This record gives sequence, structure tokens and C-alpha cells, in this order.
Amino acid sequence: MTVNPIFRFISVMYTVEFQKRGLPHAHILLGLNGDAKLKIEANIDNVITTELPDSRLYPKLSEGVAKYMIHGSCGPANINSPCMTDKRCSKFYPKPYTPTTMIDQEGYPRYRRRVSGIHITKHGVELDNRNVVPYNSHLLMRYGGHVNVEYCNKSNSIKYLFKYVKKGPNKAALEISNREGDNDNAKDKVVDEIKQYYDCIYVSSCEAVWRIFKFDIHHKWPPVFKLKLHLENEQSACFHDYDPLTDVVKKNEEADTMFLAWFEANRKFPEGRNLTYAEFPTKFTYHRDDRMWLPRKKGYNIGRLQ
Repeated sequence: MTVNPIFRFISVMYTVEFQKRGLPHAHILLGLNGDAKLKIEANIDNVITTELPDSRLYPKLSEGVAKYMIHGSCGPANINSPCMTDKRCSKFYPKPYTPTTMIDQEGYPRYRRRVSGIHITKHGVELDNRNVVPYNSHLLMRYGGHVNVEYCNKSNSIKYLFKYVKKGPNKAALEISNREGDNDNAKDKVVDEIKQYYDCIYVSSCEAVWRIFKFDIHHKWPPVFKLKLHLENEQSACFHDYDPLTDVVKKNEEADTMFLAWFEANRKFPEGRNLTYAEFPTKFTYHRDDRMWLPRKKGYNIGRLQ
């Protein structure tokens, strides 16, 4: 087997999510480099699998897939499954058989699910490749848990993952009221329903421990530096409403903006003249107090225009 290209990436972003009913899990978005990008269907098959392995050839992998990467049973075999909505699986399992990996008309991948004759029995129901959740054999064998791996080739797929990355903590609605019999005069009192209702942040025991030990909940790499841009003599100026207008004009006339400071840095540092404005943060750092660019001594940033 060739080296798995999923481990060669140029960007990563993840968040750890906590559910009320279980342990924490992570949503991870990886950006692959040019050599590792999944450009054709065969590349996807080298990274993502949706088939049951042969237990005679790969006994440990087969055990891991059967234990962690099987969806179901659901549908007519188990109408009380949590995934059932309106008498059908909300995750659209079992998936149809597909002889080869393909991209459908909407641009989403349909992974290879062949008729292999291999099946497992779960809760008394026989399940085959149509019930396998997409996985990567390297990650599954290394971590020994549920690791769902998906191919993101559309902007809305990436936005869907960013929803998890940026959606914040869970919330709970709390209502406070007097129990019947606690106060004989409770019925005669005026009830303020607004004060009795609170919109609270829900913190589970797992998340509380995670935060106490100061484990990372969010991570992104590489850092992105926001570059400001303006037309000639149209730079913005920030000031308080009580500042004298003459002082505001004088202060901003004497100070460079981030964009104007880039021109000055090109004049001072020849090594920056072959870099575009967007590439400048990779080799230079911007000092906001002094409003000037200086050569970078450590670290790495990428620039993006607002």
C-alpha cells in the first residue's frame, strides 16, 4: 500500500464539540497540498473506503470497521433508530451499490460500494457495504474509534464544516417557577415571565473538565492576517465623537495606513519588492502601534485581502 496522502496537508482547522449524551468529538478540516490533492476518483479510493474488508486478510481492520464504522441497523429492520425521520433514515442509509467512485450531478462524491458478498450481523440484522460509513484505514487502525472521513470538493461542503467549527457552545433554555404548594399566596402574585426565562450556555461535565485542564478546543493553521486596502486619498480614519476635527485630520495625515506602509517597506527593504501585497505577511510583520512593516524574525502568516 502506498503512503496515504491524507497526512500531507498545508492547512488545518478543527474544533472540539461536546454533546450532552457522550464524550467530546472533533470536526477537522484539512487542506491538502498540490501533490496530495484528490484530483481523480482513483485518488479518493486511496484515501476513503466505504467497503467491508476481508476478515481473513485484515482481521483487525475488519473488527474495527464492524465495531466503529457501521451505520444501523435502521429502516424497516429498526424503525426506532435515532436516525429515523418520517419512517426513513435521515442519513440516507443504506446507500446504493456503486461499482466505482463518481461525482454526481450536484458535485458530491458517491463512494465505491461494490457487491462483495461480505456482510456482518448487527442486532440480528445482516449489513453489507451499503451501511459502511466512509473511513480511512490508517486513521481507524491508529485511533481505534469512529473517524468519519469525507471528501470536500464544493464550497457549500466546506461551509457546512465551518458551521461546526464556528457555531459555539450549546445553549439551554431555563424556566424558573414556584412549585405548587410552596407558597399559599403564589396564585395572587404577579408573575413576570420575562424574568423567569433565561437563555443560558450549557456546559457538560466533559467540557468543564476539558476547560479546567486547558486543553485546546479550537485550532487553525496557518494564521491568516487581514490586509486592509483603500484607494488613493480614501483611507478610513477612526476617532471618538468628542475628538476635535482638526486633531483627527492632522493625526491621520502624519501616519501611514497598512497599505501605505507597504509602499514604504518596499522602498526600505529590497527583499520585499518581489512580493505582492497578499504575500507580504509571509516575510514581514506589521506593527500596528508604529504603523510600519518589518522583516519577520519567526513564525509564518498568510495574507488575505478583506
